[in-house]
Amino acid sequence: MSAFRRTLAVAVTLTAVAALPATAPAKSPSKNTVSAVKSSAAKADKAAKRLKRAARLNQTSVAKRQLKTARRQAAAGSRTARRMANRATNGKSATKAAQALTIAGTQYDSLLETLTGLATDTTAQKDVVKSIRPTIAGKARVLRSLTSLVDDVPSSVAPMVASIVVALGAGDAKEITNLDGALNGGLPASISAIVSQALAAATGAIETALGLVQSILPVLPAEVQPLIGAILNQVMGIVGTLVPSVLSTVTGLIDSILGALPFVGSSEGGLFGGLLSGILGGAPSASDGVSGATGGILGTIQNLLGGLLGGGGIVDGVLGTVNGVLGTVTGLIDNLLGGLLGGGLFGGAS
Repeated sequence: MSAFRRTLAVAVTLTAVAALPATAPAKSPSKNTVSAVKSSAAKADKAAKRLKRAARLNQTSVAKRQLKTARRQAAAGSRTARRMANRATNGKSATKAAQALTIAGTQYDSLLETLTGLATDTTAQKDVVKSIRPTIAGKARVLRSLTSLVDDVPSSVAPMVASIVVALGAGDAKEITNLDGALNGGLPASISAIVSQALAAATGAIETALGLVQSILPVLPAEVQPLIGAILNQVMGIVGTLVPSVLSTVTGLIDSILGALPFVGSSEGGLFGGLLSGILGGAPSASDGVSGATGGILGTIQNLLGGLLGGGGIVDGVLGTVNGVLGTVTGLIDNLLGGLLGGGLFGGAS
């Protein structure tokens, strides 16, 4: 998941907690708190940075030690957050648990990106690549727990939590492109076999996450439901057959759609009041509905993904000219959501 998306995920849960009415804090063991999860995440992040430094300096023993610490702390944060979710008894505690799970999930996401990025590094290489699949599984547990809270948090918070599930589960495919790149880099046979298994697990995790997204699609902000729905209609059931570059494009499109949600609103509309006006400069009438604002966009998404996945047009060049495909897709995404935001999403980027 992109750094921007990780920042958004944490920010919206903080907003959600702040928006809830004040109540007397429930008594709970001090270890089952958002602060405890933050502490574990901070320790895991510190260890992951030290792991990368050790790999750069070829310090095998240090790398192994920091890898163990990063995994242990990420798992500790996940256990605490999932325990909070299991013990949530009302909207307030469920929202706190969602915040904790978001922090735990983003930490797993960050660790996964670090580990897959080190797959070609010979420092503690076998230990690193063997850690990838358990990390994927750990993140998946967090996603399932977070998804289960969508029905338990207050209705004003549920669209935010659902959006976070989408962002964490399907807003990025960096681990897949990292692993695919590693396999194309000439790994030793024993390492290549482990990385191949990790790539299959990572692809399967995104497909599973898209299934979770489909189950909570009606809870997502109304403005993005038809857009995310169009993507799901195109890719569900075939994720495992997509080349990594195309899968990365699909998740990048999801990330861009979520990036159009500022999660701000007016007092009369709650947290999501004025969401469309914030994006479009004025909310549509009830008769217009979402289709009036997004009909053309929906068609563009269908054409874009149809070209990538259905044969002909763009797809003819996928395997041979990936850079050209991605450049074309970036331009389409820019036109797609740039119109909503009043400017290009990728303006100035080469």
